[in-house]
Amino acid sequence: MKSSRTGILVIVLLACLALIVAVVGPMAFRKEVRKEGGNPPVSTRGVHARAVVESEEEVVVGSQIAGILKKMLVAEGDRVQAGATLAFLDTEKAMARIAQAEALEQETLARLRELLAGNRPEDREMAQNRVNRAETVYQQAKDEFERQVRLLQKEATTLIEHNRAEERMKLAAEEFDEAKTNLTKLQRGERQEDIDQAKAKAVHAKAEVKYNRALLSDYTISSPINGIVVERIKRTGESVDVGAPVLKIINPERLRVRAELEESDVGKVHQGDAVEMTCDAFPGKVYKGKVSKVFPFVQKREQKSFDPMASFDINTQKIYILLDDYSGLTNGMTATVKFLK
Repeated sequence: MKSSRTGILVIVLLACLALIVAVVGPMAFRKEVRKEGGNPPVSTRGVHARAVVESEEEVVVGSQIAGILKKMLVAEGDRVQAGATLAFLDTEKAMARIAQAEALEQETLARLRELLAGNRPEDREMAQNRVNRAETVYQQAKDEFERQVRLLQKEATTLIEHNRAEERMKLAAEEFDEAKTNLTKLQRGERQEDIDQAKAKAVHAKAEVKYNRALLSDYTISSPINGIVVERIKRTGESVDVGAPVLKIINPERLRVRAELEESDVGKVHQGDAVEMTCDAFPGKVYKGKVSKVFPFVQKREQKSFDPMASFDINTQKIYILLDDYSGLTNGMTATVKFLK
């Protein structure tokens, strides 16, 4: 009996000892931590993100008109200067339109000169001679018709001959009237309205020539910046639409880093934060810089990954970074950045 009571007492004492250790132990540990360093240690791991080195100045050169790409003068990797010719479009149709416009211009100018010069004396003399001839023909046709009328009354001719004589008289009368109208016009001179209309047509034709000649410059594609051709989007012989991209050019002298911060880390990076960057091309080298811009929105991941298991169906925040030194870096290099506080 005494042995049983002793066992129970030992169990109770052990339970109490375990409870004391569970409560007092952690408190003693935290007290010791405070004695040694104040606050508990905090992880020094920074926010990381994948990044790519890119040019701040990148342009996609397009065509201002629709046409056929006739000749490409540059290849990928070529350096170009601003204003340098990069490609030509086929100008055959454009040249045909210019020739047509020039012919119309010459025609309108000739007509205007004719109106401004007025009628020549020989023109008026020719018109008068035409009137005289037309009057003679009309008088002869009229006399013949009147004779046919008299003969028909005596039944000395046929109705067919009568009708033919009448038709010839009508035609002669029309010719006589037209000749008299033309002579009157020549004697009076050209109307000012006709001259003004001819001037307007000449001005319009000249403007058409100028416009079509100006369009020729649109058949030449030039570089807007100093840089390097990084992509030829179109090839010789392909058709291009208005505004269609033909080439991509970058300025390799103006680089920056574009990082994609995963959505779970949004809000942890701010403009001006210090950055450390590493890339596979230079193991062990650390590039330092700072955040220049934090975009106030998230979007689907843009950067490609060599990891076949990596998903693009995640949102990221775009961050621009400026480095203190870009030595060795080129456009398109991938890297890893660590954002520091």
